[in-house]
Amino acid sequence: MEALTALKKHPKFPFTGYREDDEQYLMSQMYWLELIKSVTRQAQDVWVGWMAPPPDRDGSLIFSTFCPELARGVIINQYAPTEDDTPPEQGGTYHPFVAWMDVLGDAEQGPVIEHLTINSEISAGCEPHCLRLLNLYVVERRSRQEMDEAIRELDEQLYGPVKSPH
Repeated sequence: MEALTALKKHPKFPFTGYREDDEQYLMSQMYWLELIKSVTRQAQDVWVGWMAPPPDRDGSLIFSTFCPELARGVIINQYAPTEDDTPPEQGGTYHPFVAWMDVLGDAEQGPVIEHLTINSEISAGCEPHCLRLLNLYVVERRSRQEMDEAIRELDEQLYGPVKSPH
């Protein structure tokens, strides 16, 4: 956690200018790397780099890792609110933290990799949610069903019960 602590002392932390500033983009990647390393160090499995971030550097797929042995991955999409984003308490739909489970791949063409995707801003409020879900998935190896339930409970805790469209 020493590297993570040092990153948080950087004058540009929490790197909200990552879309325009090369340094902040790289510092964001380092933040996610160190956050995930703080969790994978507790696991008995080997987690390695996965997919390269897209060249547009909008924060989607800013960091990813996977465990070949378990066919499990983690994808991090960094998001910082724009001037158009309005929080729910002001009638908008901006959520600083959202997570879900999904799969990548096709069984006929190669491996299928289940993954936890986290869309999050870098903040003191979101970091504990990231760590909680990463710990459940990476260290405790919770099943997809258990992860879906943990994510649903966290969503309710953060944003209230999901309203049925009917």
